[in-house]
Amino acid sequence: QDIIEFDRRIKRNLNIDSEIIYTAEPKLDGVAVELVYENGSLITASTRGDGFYGELITSNVRTIPTVPLRLHNEKEKRTPSLLEVRGEVFIGKEAFKRLNNERLDENLSPFANPRNAAAGSLRQLDSKITAKRPLEIFVYGVGRIADLVLESHSDILYALQKLGFRINPHIRPKVTIKEVIDGYRELNEQRDLLPYDIDGMVIKVDSLALQRLLGATSRSPRWAIAYKFKAIQETTRVVGIEVQVGRTGTLTPVAHLVPVRIGGVTVRRATLHNEDEINRKDIKIGDTVLVQRAGDVIPEIVKVIISKRTGEEKTFNMPLSCPVCDSSVTRSENEAALR
Repeated sequence: QDIIEFDRRIKRNLNIDSEIIYTAEPKLDGVAVELVYENGSLITASTRGDGFYGELITSNVRTIPTVPLRLHNEKEKRTPSLLEVRGEVFIGKEAFKRLNNERLDENLSPFANPRNAAAGSLRQLDSKITAKRPLEIFVYGVGRIADLVLESHSDILYALQKLGFRINPHIRPKVTIKEVIDGYRELNEQRDLLPYDIDGMVIKVDSLALQRLLGATSRSPRWAIAYKFKAIQETTRVVGIEVQVGRTGTLTPVAHLVPVRIGGVTVRRATLHNEDEINRKDIKIGDTVLVQRAGDVIPEIVKVIISKRTGEEKTFNMPLSCPVCDSSVTRSENEAALR
């Protein structure tokens, strides 16, 4: 109903009854960035921030293999003198699993989800560290642009592709509102099969002339809307906590949960990362908790629902000896994990 009302509102604002043509794109769960090119060369890159101010991350973005450092157009042999490109930086599901396994091998805390990993990688002070992270990008729009006359949003996307940028292969260009809704249902069914996380679909009026007529509010353009998927968070109860011993001897607490369906998957366990995480979130055995599943990784507890406490919850303490070999547990000064 929200999407049908969006279409009706567009028609009311334009004072027309004819069919509106849209372009629909998967909404990636990553980090929004803006890339500025002058005479075909990447000059600056920044996080989108609040739309006016962001963080300068040029040296880190230059390490991403799928970001062109110099534009090319094989057919027309020319590039815009100025081009501001907007896109989403992300880490794929399998790459995220490998990254976390590497961190565990190095006795480092795993990232909570791919988005946090991407954001942390872009904000590294040392670009050599960023270069080791499996970052990717899809572009989805432009800001200022010179020497290139285009009439629709879908034209922009395919023009960017010709210049060497990656655009999402699941874009649906020039579709009616009925086709948008059908496409959303198909995308929702496919989301777990995609190699990266998406959390919905973004729908944009395709005509740039109509976009200009519709304008924007102080918060967002009137010609676009995000069509979000059902949340991948659910509430359940912690029935127990066990400590697992990793290959390098790291002790990791894992919560056992009353089984709950999240994003089409039955979840029975959630990582608690380390002792500090348990204390910070004040997790007790018997607590009702909010659990999220992001990417194809072990789910995590987001927070405890304090109002559900009965007073019968039990505090959990990490063991003083290893549950496998019975040797004494130690914690280094600069580490969060016990070994």
